[in-house]
Amino acid sequence: MSEILPVKIENMSCIAGNRYLLQNINWEVRQGDHWLVFGMNGCGKTTLLSIVAGFKAHNTGSVKVFGESFDGVNTLQLRKRIGWISASFFDKVYHSEKVLDIVLSGLSGSLGRRFDINNQEIKAAKRLLRELHVGHKIESPFDQLSKGERQNVLIARALISEPELLILDEPGTGLDIFAREYMLQIVKDLAENKNITIVYVTHYPEEILPMFDKCALMKDGAFYQIGRTEDVFTEENISAFIQNKVTIESRVGHYFVSFDVDSILGK
Repeated sequence: MSEILPVKIENMSCIAGNRYLLQNINWEVRQGDHWLVFGMNGCGKTTLLSIVAGFKAHNTGSVKVFGESFDGVNTLQLRKRIGWISASFFDKVYHSEKVLDIVLSGLSGSLGRRFDINNQEIKAAKRLLRELHVGHKIESPFDQLSKGERQNVLIARALISEPELLILDEPGTGLDIFAREYMLQIVKDLAENKNITIVYVTHYPEEILPMFDKCALMKDGAFYQIGRTEDVFTEENISAFIQNKVTIESRVGHYFVSFDVDSILGK
């Protein structure tokens, strides 16, 4: 019997008008994997993970999550098994909704709070919000929060269902230095103490934790290179990838990247 993978994508493409947002994506994510997806803005990272999380349709190819394709009937059930954090997606969805309702929506895989919420679930949501330092914003409308506060609400929404697959789309965006370190520690603790599969999307090298041992570079809607992070994240590869000379230092699994950039301003 073949292994049921959290994510299996074969020859998948996504098209908007006459433009490919994603083209010929092939990807396997196994149970317990900790993936890094790295790429510049506009390369298709959010589109790809929106499809995997069940919030966007693709045009061609096959996308299976936990061995199933999203077919409309099972969409909410599959979404409940996925924690999905993406400010670029949810900032377009949520406006005046209250913080507590947004977090509780993660239990059903929907975008709104269901009616059969019990007291234990409400207590769990409030606890998560307190731990993420936004407990005092529980009744606030989403669009009245700061960018960092909105990000923490989305983290709480993703974690409340105790997901098997956690997808983080640039979760450090908008967070101050303390909040970002706190978020990274949460991800690290989950990876070390839970049997959870993690896909972490970023374009910040300093967010590459040692646990991310697999890496996919994305460029122009396609995978540029996939492999072990230590093999992919080299000076030669990354310099070619961004078409600019970089220097990479690796210290205790952390990557520090400096760029050879010459500005003409001020000359």
